[in-house]
Amino acid sequence: MRRISELRSLTEEVSDSGFKGQELLLDLGDKHLEYERTDCHQVHSLSNAFNKLDMEEVHRILSSSKDWAIIEEGLERCNIKFTPELVSEILRKSSLHGKNALNFFSWVGKQAGYQHTSETYNMAIKISGCGKDFMNMRRLFYEMKRRGCLVSDAWAIMIMQYGRTGLTEIALRTFTEMKTDGFNPTASTYKYLIISLCGRKGRKVDEAIKIFQEMIRSGYTPDKELLEMYLGCLCEVGKLLEARNCAESLSKIGFSAPLSYSLYIRALCRAERLEEALEILDDVRTQQSSLDQHVYGSLVHALLRKGLFEQALAKVDSMKQASIHPTVHVYTSLMVHFFKERQTRSALGIFAKMEKEGCQPTTITYSAMIHGYMNMGKFADAWNVFHHMKINGPEPDFKTYSMFINCLCKASKSEEAMQLLSEMRNSGIVPSTVNFRTVFHGLNREGKQCLAQTVLQQKSALKSERKCSTLI
Repeated sequence: MRRISELRSLTEEVSDSGFKGQELLLDLGDKHLEYERTDCHQVHSLSNAFNKLDMEEVHRILSSSKDWAIIEEGLERCNIKFTPELVSEILRKSSLHGKNALNFFSWVGKQAGYQHTSETYNMAIKISGCGKDFMNMRRLFYEMKRRGCLVSDAWAIMIMQYGRTGLTEIALRTFTEMKTDGFNPTASTYKYLIISLCGRKGRKVDEAIKIFQEMIRSGYTPDKELLEMYLGCLCEVGKLLEARNCAESLSKIGFSAPLSYSLYIRALCRAERLEEALEILDDVRTQQSSLDQHVYGSLVHALLRKGLFEQALAKVDSMKQASIHPTVHVYTSLMVHFFKERQTRSALGIFAKMEKEGCQPTTITYSAMIHGYMNMGKFADAWNVFHHMKINGPEPDFKTYSMFINCLCKASKSEEAMQLLSEMRNSGIVPSTVNFRTVFHGLNREGKQCLAQTVLQQKSALKSERKCSTLI
């Protein structure tokens, strides 16, 4: 109890250290708060086999108009020698302009001296799937097959695209078709299929278990991302025996016991099975197996979600006793708790302590601040945090935008939410149907029917732009 009191005293200390809302946000511009940015379009490094300026020029042409005739004239004038490497990067860069990107794919395929490769076909197939034009995706697949450049990656991409939209029955049929055609599934094929089967849309847990076991028998080792999704799914649906058996068997394929149990305990926490998670933690302790800091972060988060503040502080204390430094996950969970309790100074005190200890805030941390300010009616503060993210990073992601849109519409500020739809697209993030629907209904509730119709028009324009019907 003494150490819990010390922790509470520390919380009060940082809360009273002068970090009021406006003061903190004024300080957000300091250079020590600059963070690394990750551009999702730059995940794959550019190849040296083409001129980057050529790629930028073609991308500019493809994004300059919705009229293909105008775009085609621009392409004819640009006098660029196209290579498969260049075309692949152009498609990747222009993937948000689905229709124009695939019209370009068709156009360049007819140019003298040029021939598509498996890489360019794979990119075109992916763009078609992202636009939910599965008919065109299949057409490209069979064309690729006829030309003799079909590879296993194409199957994996199709399975992923079907699965991400909840079409898991078709994903499974495609998987069977792949093996019938003599192609052996790769680690990526197994991963995409299992993740699809474990997702909320089209979930098929029994099939996921069978495919996972087949993956192990085939000699492939699941990565951490796949294991988190798989174990999380098993815990959510109550298949705890299967989840524990999986965790215990991971040592046979190279995973350490601490990592295996860490993944299992975190899955239980995410599934809100706190009692089972604490029970497993006790079992692991008897085995004298050290767990990583992320396990404690998940436990603290789960305890706070259940309103068990004293137990959460005790868990933070036990982390310190074990020389485990609190993670950004722990600090963010504490911030969420204090914002929920409308204790803004305490939440900002935690933020200050986190920075003082060199623990960099993440997108989730800043999103929690925005959500907390919005719930307390501090709209200007919420916008200040959002603008800080845009300028200094980490940049807002899809979840940040979606959360902010929901909060603004709930607060009868749907016109500001409408602004975020445009900012999403400018940032290379595609708004979802739910995003458009939320803003549409919000504007109607506020009596702004004309603006609501504009949102519908924006949604239709985006759908038309991404629709992958080509000129072939």
